[in-house]
Amino acid sequence: MKRDCGTCTKCCEGYLHGSAHGKPFYLGNPCHYISIGKGCTIYDKRPKDPCITFRCQWLDNPEIPEWLKPNEINAIITKRTIKDTQIEYWDLCEAGEPMRSNVLTWVIQYALNNGINLRWQVENGNHWIGHQDFMEAMEK
Repeated sequence: MKRDCGTCTKCCEGYLHGSAHGKPFYLGNPCHYISIGKGCTIYDKRPKDPCITFRCQWLDNPEIPEWLKPNEINAIITKRTIKDTQIEYWDLCEAGEPMRSNVLTWVIQYALNNGINLRWQVENGNHWIGHQDFMEAMEK
């Protein structure tokens, strides 16, 4: 199975942070080069990091159902590592509207069934579940 972004631009719309050719994007400030719902206006000249290397879990994990595409659910699932540790986790970020219960339920159940550490954000509040070392690191 090979998925592609198509018209999904959630990772560039100002819900994640990064910089493209010296122009920062972050919460509330979309990438300078994005045409929302259409794609990157400099696609052939986009920088390697973060643009080419970034992969949401919907693209990379075939067990995540089609209906969980970020632009369909207004949420992004990314794989992250806690700084200065080897602790990996999934980060579920709202992207445009409050998290729908069916989305949150599916992702939490999947994380629990597969031993995945998970952090999610609902209406600017952070929550997490996972292994003890992850829980302790998140509380710091």
